[in-house]
Amino acid sequence: MGKKRRACHGRPAGHKIKAMEQPRQTTGDHDICARCHLAGDGCCRIADDRRGGMFGLTRGEIELMAQASGLAPEAFVEADQAEAAFVAGASKIHPIFGQTMPGGRRLRLRLQADGACYFLGPAGCQLPVAARPIYCRMYPFWFTPGGRLMVLGSRSCLAQQGARRVREVLARLDQNEADLRALFRRLEEFAAGHQPEAYDSSSPGHGA
Repeated sequence: MGKKRRACHGRPAGHKIKAMEQPRQTTGDHDICARCHLAGDGCCRIADDRRGGMFGLTRGEIELMAQASGLAPEAFVEADQAEAAFVAGASKIHPIFGQTMPGGRRLRLRLQADGACYFLGPAGCQLPVAARPIYCRMYPFWFTPGGRLMVLGSRSCLAQQGARRVREVLARLDQNEADLRALFRRLEEFAAGHQPEAYDSSSPGHGA
């Protein structure tokens, strides 16, 4: 059996996620996301009244996070039931949201006491970029059911403030449409046949 992953619901002082890596930016506004979080409005921190609107993770994404962090999925994943109205509304944006939360059954990121993502640290996300949830890597961009690139509107997102066109937001975040399409195709692969059973210590791959 593979090496047993560490299950930990509260990171001890000094604990670091292995292979820490920050987003690589070359031409965009390098600290725009950091400024957003310093203002308390970052997308990696969820207010109590917005927790019901968290996106669902696929098991493929969860396994990548587990491999990169060395943690067992139950340490950072929480299984719950999303409200039907939220799933219906999200599915209107794109059907893939319904695929990741079939019947409202959702696997979502666990949050810290202050509403921050489990993996959010002082310097940003502690996961390598390639292991982060695809929704996080794409935000605030998404695709319509017809395949058109769009921006998920947010008044608090600094990258969107004052922007009149999608390409302006792309430039600020040093993103490009081709890379976003490739990410979305991978999410479609993960979502196909996704079954959101809760993780526990007896889940496959957790043996000694």
